[in-house]
Amino acid sequence: MAFPSRAAVLAAGLLFLAACDSSEERAEKHFQNGLALLEAGDMSRALLEFRNTLRLDQSHREARTTYARTVRGNGNIPEAYSQYLRLAEEFPEDVEARLALAEIAIVTQNWDEAERHGAALLELDQASTGAKIVDLALQFRTAMLADDFVSLRDVVRGAEDLAEVKANDQILVRILVEGYLVDGRVDDAIRVANAILDAGTDNPIFYQILAELLIEKEDTAALEDHFRLMLQKFPKDENTKANLIRLLIVEGRGPQAEDFLRSEIEAADDKISAHINLVALIRQLRGDGAALDELDSALATYETAPLLTALKAGLVFDQGDRDAAIALMQSITDGVEPSGEVDNFKVTLAKMLVATGNEVGARQLVEDVLTHDQSQVEALKMRARWQIEADEADAAVAGMRVALDQAPNDAEAMTIMAEAHERNGETQLAHDLLALAVDASNYAPAESARFVRVQLAEERYSSAEEVLINALRRAPGQQDLLTLLGQVHIATSDWSRADQVVATLRRQDGTQAQLMADELQLQIISRREGREQGVGFLEELVRSGTDRTAATVALIQARLQESRSEDALALAEELVESNPDNPDVKLVLGNTQLALGDIASAEATFRGVVDQNAENTLAVMQLLRTLGMQDRTEDAMELVNASLDGSPDSPDLLWAKASFLEQSNDIDGAIEVYERLYSLNTSNQVVANNLTSLLVTYRNDPETLERASAVGRRLRGTEFPPFQDTYGWLMYRQGNFTEAVTYLEPAAAALSTDPIVQFHLGKVYMELGRNADAVKQFETVLSLAEDGDPRPQFAEARAEIDRLSAIPE
Repeated sequence: MAFPSRAAVLAAGLLFLAACDSSEERAEKHFQNGLALLEAGDMSRALLEFRNTLRLDQSHREARTTYARTVRGNGNIPEAYSQYLRLAEEFPEDVEARLALAEIAIVTQNWDEAERHGAALLELDQASTGAKIVDLALQFRTAMLADDFVSLRDVVRGAEDLAEVKANDQILVRILVEGYLVDGRVDDAIRVANAILDAGTDNPIFYQILAELLIEKEDTAALEDHFRLMLQKFPKDENTKANLIRLLIVEGRGPQAEDFLRSEIEAADDKISAHINLVALIRQLRGDGAALDELDSALATYETAPLLTALKAGLVFDQGDRDAAIALMQSITDGVEPSGEVDNFKVTLAKMLVATGNEVGARQLVEDVLTHDQSQVEALKMRARWQIEADEADAAVAGMRVALDQAPNDAEAMTIMAEAHERNGETQLAHDLLALAVDASNYAPAESARFVRVQLAEERYSSAEEVLINALRRAPGQQDLLTLLGQVHIATSDWSRADQVVATLRRQDGTQAQLMADELQLQIISRREGREQGVGFLEELVRSGTDRTAATVALIQARLQESRSEDALALAEELVESNPDNPDVKLVLGNTQLALGDIASAEATFRGVVDQNAENTLAVMQLLRTLGMQDRTEDAMELVNASLDGSPDSPDLLWAKASFLEQSNDIDGAIEVYERLYSLNTSNQVVANNLTSLLVTYRNDPETLERASAVGRRLRGTEFPPFQDTYGWLMYRQGNFTEAVTYLEPAAAALSTDPIVQFHLGKVYMELGRNADAVKQFETVLSLAEDGDPRPQFAEARAEIDRLSAIPE
């Protein structure tokens, strides 16, 4: 076979190379094609060409700019931001990129990025309208954070001037609306919001802004028209539908709300879901009976409607016919092929079974669901709660991570995960999750109140107030939230705002609201004006013609604290005379007699209540107290056992029995009772502490130590001295001496008269090789011991002093 000459080969290669474009040239062709397609209105193909350009030439500035500009205009803000960020990184002087990044960050409330890119923009350009708007937005935020209303008005005036140049700019509109609202100019804010909507914006945020402004103005007619306009513009907006229905209900136009939902059913693709909305409304307006009638009518209309059957089961369950409800749920779950919908029904049935005491059946259903779908959120949450109760907190955390992967904004899952971390002693993680739950729930009352109580315990009043104000905007008048807000204002001595909370509660109907107002008012007067004025307020309440039992009790307590015992006793006796059949007020009399040292009369009063109702646990506990004060231990134990026959799960009675058993040195019996108490409520931290303390103090087998660790780990990080002693001793028993001493030293300092706590610290010092400290500590133990105390710790302390003192230094 003949081969071509070398010259011929080279010539052919040169011709081949000449025929090929460079990657830059091909990138440019794609870019030009993209521009042509964009001009022709073929956006999707144009974007594809721009992406081809950037694939071949990542530094093609015009292509990246055009691509970013186009996707931003098309509403793909994350992609636009990413592309502009690449431009700004590669070309720091690119004004368009910096402006776009600053504008996007401002609109999305990402203020750290807004300030970063805004500052870079203003170094490059201060003259353009866009740069001036960004500058105004940053100034506006600074003024708002500082409550600088003078500067705020200056910014608003600047925004008004720029609006003449660039009418209906979204950032300017938001500055003007917020600025006008702060200044009380609601009509001006409405005018600006209407103008941008009239200009044809498709951004739903401005429709929502106008709705909120009309709510602020209380212009319900305009608000209804606006909601209906929003539904024409965004027909799938369920939130606006709900707002319209809520408005009609508030206006007393329930039938129109029903008509609206019936029209929704006619137009809906998913008629069953639309019908469920109607049933919920009918239940709210006309009660369970009417809702069940509507459900029966709907079930006759649709060939198969398990969702409606499940809804009917829920209504029947709430009405009290639990067996019938469970049978209905079983009719749509038993023998049915697994599916996502069936899993939901099974979880609902499991919750019903839990409510009826059939936890075994509920657990089986939950396991069935998780066998079919390991990430079913509701089933995971139910299982996690059981795991926490069983001290399997790590497993609960793992399950909630899976749940939050599926439902990142599930506030209940966050709360459960917080409970699991708290059970593990990871307090800060728990608090962080409670904060996230508040945000995820959009400041729902339960989540907000739970987090605020944590904040109050840590004296973080500013953040607590912020959460409460946001929560009350969404649930105005909610009594628990108002009471917590009042407590925040009292703690910070903000008396005018505390008075406002009391006034808000006074305007509400119902006894509970008035009692809450009384309690807050008493705290305000006592803190602001002194104890005497607080007692005077109580006297006024007692003299009022309404039922003021709570005020009378508080006044009795005040009289006792003032050593006015005869007045206190007279008030208690008058209370019983006016309420002769009320056992609670008889307990008040007994407690008053006890406080005065009249033990015999107190015993007779408490025994009278117990004789009338042996299951009145509070009366039994007070009678036990009087017996204990007389050293009548056998009588007390007999009373406890007799009372437990009638109320075997009473925590107070079980606690009393455990205390008596521990005092009589029946440690095994006390542990058994504490285990029973713990099984009834595994979240009770005091029970967990006492059980752990007994286990690590009196038992030595590995199984018991493992049990103590499972129960006691929640005490990690505690600053409560008795809990510190328990957890420190648990760490000692586990051989973690370095960690143990960090708990036992503060516990010993706080509980300086408790010889056992001092003994624990001495033992840790000994294990750490701090022999001199150990000897000193054991000497402290013996100095605190009473003569004849048989506890083995004291004999051990003497032996260790002798042993350690004999060791040469």
